[in-house]
Amino acid sequence: VEVTSHEDMTFRKATSRFPPYALRSSRRTFHQTPLHLHRVRCFSSSLTDDEYDVTIIGGGAVGSVLAKLLSRNVPSLKISLVDARTPKPFQQVIEHEKTPSPRAYALSPKSISLLGDSVLKQLEENDRVAYYDSMQVWESDGPAMLHFSHEDLHDGAPSQTSGTETNILGAVVEDSPMVSAIWDELREEGAVDLNSPASIKRIIPPKNDDEKVEIVFDGDGTERKTSTNLLIAADGGNSFVRRSLGTFPTVSFGYGRHAVTCTVAVDGSLNQVAFQRFQPNGPIALLPVWDGTNDGETIYANIVWSTTPEEAKILTQLPESEFVQRMNDLLQSGPTTSPPIVSEGFKEAVPRPLKDALNGVEMISNSINSGLSMSGMVERRKGFRVPPLITDVVGRRFSFELNLMHARNYVRPRVALVGDAAHTIHPMAGQGLNLGMGDADCIVKQLKQAVESGMGVDGNAGLEYALQQYESERQREVVATMGGIQFLHGVFGTTFSPMVHARSVGMNIVNSAGPIRRRLARVATGIQG
Repeated sequence: VEVTSHEDMTFRKATSRFPPYALRSSRRTFHQTPLHLHRVRCFSSSLTDDEYDVTIIGGGAVGSVLAKLLSRNVPSLKISLVDARTPKPFQQVIEHEKTPSPRAYALSPKSISLLGDSVLKQLEENDRVAYYDSMQVWESDGPAMLHFSHEDLHDGAPSQTSGTETNILGAVVEDSPMVSAIWDELREEGAVDLNSPASIKRIIPPKNDDEKVEIVFDGDGTERKTSTNLLIAADGGNSFVRRSLGTFPTVSFGYGRHAVTCTVAVDGSLNQVAFQRFQPNGPIALLPVWDGTNDGETIYANIVWSTTPEEAKILTQLPESEFVQRMNDLLQSGPTTSPPIVSEGFKEAVPRPLKDALNGVEMISNSINSGLSMSGMVERRKGFRVPPLITDVVGRRFSFELNLMHARNYVRPRVALVGDAAHTIHPMAGQGLNLGMGDADCIVKQLKQAVESGMGVDGNAGLEYALQQYESERQREVVATMGGIQFLHGVFGTTFSPMVHARSVGMNIVNSAGPIRRRLARVATGIQG
């Protein structure tokens, strides 16, 4: 293969520090196959039935998308996908699940594109994807409001491309139908060896550069041993791969919050709007999921409510009518006035001049906030939109603890972590799966570069460089996202009145300042780093 691109020259230069024998041993013959012929695979003849170029542990959303992207973009690789369960065919899921599941994800346009046209078509035809073109965010103790729309993703200029992705801010997709649709596609194409249900027994890491990773798993009661040039862990926050290898130290802490999630029925369409209201204990979000496209159909939405462990326990045990009332009380209340900067008792205890000064500061702050709020609504022609009333809770209410976890390193020799196996975050910004999708996209691009440069993944030189590039790129984005979410968690969690006033002013400035607002929207949706 003739290597002429700038990226390939950069790759070769970066790997020039490896000894010549390492470079020679890492080269392999491969076929550059057009995308429309991706079902034709050309593997190295040295691989046996139990040897793979890449083995992915975990066939959930991130693992299955990764397997699909890798098989299409690097068809010369022999790939295995191992999971403890076998997802049902998509049609069975659709026929069996008559109401939405609260286990759903808010996907960015970039993540949606990674699902592929055929998966999206299946989801759309069966009303299992709910697009939203705007998001309304407001606070519980101030007048500030943020309103993001799909127009914010295009720097204020009309999009030069066509298609669904240019007209949306995001989409809510349930886990089960999405994963089933991807697995159906993997089965049909036959480009990935699907090993499920399979229980991983042990993983034997390589002792030197020439060895592969060995995996022992139990499938259908029969123990099987395979080896792979690269093992990718996509097996979730409690990753067996990460824990069993013991070479991936992590940093973790609890937010001191639990999330309560459920599916609800509402009395009207959400009109492609996602709603989120921040409270001191955490945000409550109302997200579209099934929007009742036909007359008479029930309109469903998903609730994600972050609060204290004590309140979460109460919420999951409340009678349904009381639970519905609490949700409506929060979501039907719009922006309000800011609290006093200091208490009335404190004002009475200080000298009159200081009291007058404090009252003056409050008046100025409230005037600025109210003026910015009204200005933003008038100029953008987007006032507060009252969410539809919640009428019923459908199915169970779930509660789980919210934690942050970050692996200090994402790669080790011939092993890589992706998705929740590498990092978990607070769900307030809906970025958990989007970060995992970004991991999948990035590692596929790096492996493709390694193969197309002639280095391959069987030798250590090219694979090591590809994994280093993956780790560097993804850790920068993930750490930045974690920092942003931690900042929001602290800012919206405060009840210190001066900070509440400052926060309201800041939110109103962002809402009114187009460049800042568009920048935030593009970063949050993965369009811009």
